[in-house]
Amino acid sequence: MPIKYKIYIFTTVTLLSLLLLANSAVYLLFNKMTTDSELERLQTQAKDMVGTIQPQDNLQQLLTAYLPPNGMIRVIDEDNKLVSNTLTKEIHFQKLPVTYQHGEKAFVREYNGEKFAVVYHPLIWTDGSIVSLEITTSLKQMSENLSALRFVLIGTSLLILIPIILASRTLGNIVLSPIQSLVQTMEEIQKNGRFKKLSLPKSSRDELYIMGKTFNNMMDILRRNFEKQQQFVSDASHELKTPLTVIESYASLLKRWGTKKPEVLEESIEAIHSEAVRMKEMTEQMLMLAQSNEQGDLQEEEVDVVHLVAELSQRLEHAYNRTIKVHKEEENITIVGDCNKLKQLLIILLDNGLKYSEKHLDVSLHKKPKGVTVSVQDYGIGIPQEDQASIFDRFYRVDKARNRKSGGTGLGLAIAKNIVEAHKGTLTFTSVPGEGSTFTIALPFHIKQDMPKKRLKRK
Repeated sequence: MPIKYKIYIFTTVTLLSLLLLANSAVYLLFNKMTTDSELERLQTQAKDMVGTIQPQDNLQQLLTAYLPPNGMIRVIDEDNKLVSNTLTKEIHFQKLPVTYQHGEKAFVREYNGEKFAVVYHPLIWTDGSIVSLEITTSLKQMSENLSALRFVLIGTSLLILIPIILASRTLGNIVLSPIQSLVQTMEEIQKNGRFKKLSLPKSSRDELYIMGKTFNNMMDILRRNFEKQQQFVSDASHELKTPLTVIESYASLLKRWGTKKPEVLEESIEAIHSEAVRMKEMTEQMLMLAQSNEQGDLQEEEVDVVHLVAELSQRLEHAYNRTIKVHKEEENITIVGDCNKLKQLLIILLDNGLKYSEKHLDVSLHKKPKGVTVSVQDYGIGIPQEDQASIFDRFYRVDKARNRKSGGTGLGLAIAKNIVEAHKGTLTFTSVPGEGSTFTIALPFHIKQDMPKKRLKRK
């Protein structure tokens, strides 16, 4: 069953049930109030009669004076026998059963489908015996009033049922309109393969508006990721095309002249090997870049950043035979993060600094109230102003000739930025062409007391 019909049925049944419940309460309350009012009136009349009657009075004449217009008065002894004539203007009252009641009683009696209000009150008769004074009145008029009320309530319910149905349909349309629009948009996206957003009313800020806004935000994220994927595939195809072309050219040269000219053989093998190594490095870094986008894959542990920087700096000093100066304010600064990815991040920045500078590097660590900053400063060629906006783009190279020679792929800083963002941090830089560049990492603490601490010591 479609959800709109469920809404129609549920709202209609619910509102109709509430209406019937309210009408029933009105009917029952009116019935009780009128019945209690009539019984109270008869009880007051009986008490007045008993208080007025004296043994020497003409009781028959006195009782006649209190006779209700549509009722009956009679006196009954303990043997359920009448001790006086039944006083009534309606003959059918005399057919009511004669019953003696002890004490004061008031209730509604039904006889042959007609309701009567009956009141009993003890009375001292002329012979000194205790008898029961019965006053009975017909509730026919009250029953007719109740029947009229019942008819009015039923008619009112039927009339109100029409706007209830219309209101349920309107409510269903209001609720389902954004959902139907969402479904149509999703079907259109599925059919055309193009991203499309919902048009949202500016005046509404309810849950349906939030749902539509969330869908539009999701579309923006999917569009950005799709564009990044397309750009990534395009860049990767472009970057892989060059080494493949080189390999193909040298392979053709090797096939034609390799057996006859040793120098051609040696040059071709060296070129093919060099391009193959560069392709391998490029594919590995592309895989790292894809993995660095997945923030949920971080293996969190406590990491001492000071010891990590000192260890990696010492390792790269030996590898490049260069000097890396580490400036620290404290011996230990601990954060929570993925140790392997933080190593990769620092190696990228240190390696870039060593490649683009012939002088030493300065690495500074500062403990902040909410985290730690690590700055890597080189004194090399710097980054031109026109290139600074694109420095974190994939496959982007500032000095293309130098990068080719050193085997760079243009993916390092993109990987570094993704690692920092996965750790909820920031990566910024300042650069002056001809003087050098400074890259600064800011990482939050996120320390968890129940996590085992992993110390990284100098070798």
